[in-house]
Amino acid sequence: MQGMLEGKVAVITGAARGIGQATAFLFAKEGARLLLTDLDKGPLDECVSKIKSEFKTDVIGIQGNVTNEKDCEKVMKTASEKLGNGSIDILVNVAGITKDKFIHKMTLDDWNFIINVNLTGTFNCIKAASPFMRDAAKLEEEKTGKIKMRSVINISSISGTTGNAAQANYAASKMGIVGLTKTVAKEWARFNITCNAVAPGYIETRLTQVRKEGEDFGIPEKQRQIIMQLQKETGLAREAGQSDDIAKVILFFASDLSSFVTGQVLTVSGGLIGTI
Repeated sequence: MQGMLEGKVAVITGAARGIGQATAFLFAKEGARLLLTDLDKGPLDECVSKIKSEFKTDVIGIQGNVTNEKDCEKVMKTASEKLGNGSIDILVNVAGITKDKFIHKMTLDDWNFIINVNLTGTFNCIKAASPFMRDAAKLEEEKTGKIKMRSVINISSISGTTGNAAQANYAASKMGIVGLTKTVAKEWARFNITCNAVAPGYIETRLTQVRKEGEDFGIPEKQRQIIMQLQKETGLAREAGQSDDIAKVILFFASDLSSFVTGQVLTVSGGLIGTI
């Protein structure tokens, strides 16, 4: 049976772990040809190797930093040339990080670091992909009079849509992604390119594990316990959210199932009170 993304070329950032990795495996299962990128080369190489061993699809891994324009341009150019005949069908912007502090303790460097990775990094990737998505669509229209569907999926957060204590930098970056998503949706609609965002709630990734000494990501153990209890009491009667739960929604936005949906932000939080 043909996969939902059979033969489509997809670029996924932040693909080495968590939501990015889960999305890469699901896309491979559905027949997509993949360009995966991440800052951490070891985990990225491991992810690429696993996909090659489990699925019959093309997959390339490139180490890159989304805050570096040249890296983003290299990723998109490689995907279009080696996988897509000059075109990219799907761009999934997952790369992101946290560095939580209360605002009176947050430095300008703390603020800029998160904005640069989460928001500017997403912008860099969309801009770098534009020749292979927007321009490619325009060329298709000139040649054939028809344009195939392409899609951009960005990762926001409930912290961005509702705010969250000790996350002024993260919340601002993720709300910025909402504005960016809606703007790209309007600019690229005439080229049959959808642009949507997913706003996850509490999802089990390394960014939501108990913070270890000396690390910037993760959350305090007491805060994690409160969230888990709140999820248990107010959310769906099941385990905490997993990366696969978000990957499935990303697949919806990447597939023809959402071909008439653009500019939307979908909260995926399992019904956790305060997030819907």
